[in-house]
Amino acid sequence: MRKYIFLVGGILSLSFLLSGLLAPPTIAVRSRALVAQGQSHHWNSGLLGIRERVVYERIHHHNLTLYLFHPRQRAVPGRPVVIYIHGGALRYGSALISQRRTPHNRLMVAVERQLIQAGVDFISVNYRLAPLHPWPDALIDVKHALSYLGAHAALLDINGHQMAVMGDSAGGELSSFVGLTMNSANTERPLVRAVVDLFGPTNRRVFASEWRKRFGLAPNPVYGVYTWRRAIRESAVTYVHPGAPPFLIVQGTQDTIVPPSQSALLKKKLHHAGVPVQEILVHHAGHELIPVGGPIHPGIPVIARHIVRFLTKQLVVRQT
Repeated sequence: MRKYIFLVGGILSLSFLLSGLLAPPTIAVRSRALVAQGQSHHWNSGLLGIRERVVYERIHHHNLTLYLFHPRQRAVPGRPVVIYIHGGALRYGSALISQRRTPHNRLMVAVERQLIQAGVDFISVNYRLAPLHPWPDALIDVKHALSYLGAHAALLDINGHQMAVMGDSAGGELSSFVGLTMNSANTERPLVRAVVDLFGPTNRRVFASEWRKRFGLAPNPVYGVYTWRRAIRESAVTYVHPGAPPFLIVQGTQDTIVPPSQSALLKKKLHHAGVPVQEILVHHAGHELIPVGGPIHPGIPVIARHIVRFLTKQLVVRQT
């Protein structure tokens, strides 16, 4: 009986995944509404900015949201923004920066606080998750969020020409895609001024190889059938080109989920293309900067300062 239940469950899961892969593309209706300020007590109390919940897209009656953090008193209108894209293997997670005292949350809180104090607003974005929404739905959503911010900058009181992106793990991958493939409307200039990639995958061919060794041609819950052509197309390093925005890469030396070779390849490609790139190697750090074999070095406060210094250098910040 137990085997029968597992078999039925596996068939249903596979059919559910395939139905998502084969479904016709949806026509999204953009929402212009600025929704009331969020009050969820689950957000990290260390965050400094006043939080507003914004619906940037509506798909099949489902709202896709982002959260805008700004100072209590906006002395300077039209502030630049840093858009944070969360990780979670494109299957988990949300824009929420929770109360959990993980290295990741401590870093995000430190970065948000310093950006707000430096004259930069902070945004955290939700996107659709696999397997219900396989690739490239997450990338499409993130790009729509960036487009929405640019088109509604005046409504949101931000500077749509002064945006940067940062993300961790899968969010770092999405941030790299945004920086390498999105241009401003009617121009050849990148849409964003800078990219911070926190231990994001950059070369999907490695992951495709490992998947095929273990599972053959069984569909991956995010990418479907992992062909080599698809793996190349879905690798951020494929899109490195001269004129891309400056990158800052943060990588743990003990990361076994997204190994340092992934960041090293992106750095090498960017350097050869003439794109300014910096890298912070965090010693004794595994994935999500979790300590491995000792305290991480540099520590979270130092990493946060490096990130904020890099971002504010690339953005035009008008002081009061």
